[in-house]
Amino acid sequence: MKKQIIAAALVAMLGLTACGESEKSDNKTEKATEATTIAEETEAAKDEVTEAVTEEITTEASTEVAVPTELSDKYVDFTNMSFKYNGKLMTLGVSTLQDFLDAGLEAKDNYDKMWNEDFHGDPHEAGCAIEYKISGREISGIQLYFCNLEENGTPMKDCILCSVYYGEYKTDKENGAYSNNFEFAFPCTLTSDELVANSGEPTFKKSENVFNYTETSTVFNDEEKSIVFSFDNRNDWDITSVNMTWTP
Repeated sequence: MKKQIIAAALVAMLGLTACGESEKSDNKTEKATEATTIAEETEAAKDEVTEAVTEEITTEASTEVAVPTELSDKYVDFTNMSFKYNGKLMTLGVSTLQDFLDAGLEAKDNYDKMWNEDFHGDPHEAGCAIEYKISGREISGIQLYFCNLEENGTPMKDCILCSVYYGEYKTDKENGAYSNNFEFAFPCTLTSDELVANSGEPTFKKSENVFNYTETSTVFNDEEKSIVFSFDNRNDWDITSVNMTWTP
């Protein structure tokens, strides 16, 4: 009788032990499943954040404008409206008055002063730009125009180059090189035929000897970027001036 009681007790104990182990096993499985789910959700969240950051960086990068590092091989290139001053590349829409001063341009004023004139797309609008003349002559010579592109004004030295007029070609031809430390993508002996061969026909001709290349502004729809070449039709159609104007 005692043996039967002992045996029954052992069976009961084994049953309780098995039940406990089963519950532990179930708990482990549940915890493992829960941990896996949390890990998967965390990884998915990381992926979403990474994707969002990548998309933002890609969007920012796609809106950046590449700054040229050398003169273009095209004489008309609205993505690289550049020339050199004292060997330093200057780009319309990028270079500042301070860049020219750093390259050796003579200071004629206190360029730390604020310039509050607003830019409306045309740097030749009366009073809009800081005009710097390298030659005192009105028709020929060299003229640089710097504009304020900020809403609340900016120091004169930080104004952006928006236009350059160069008309020293008579002197250049006599000397066989550009004057006043300037250099353009095209030779100072450029002819109209060479221009068309390199850059195609102009957008229009203002007159027989004035070739206008233009591109509509993306910000000021009623304004244009332009590069205007003038030629001497009495002397082998060689260049007499160039006027480059930038607007965003």
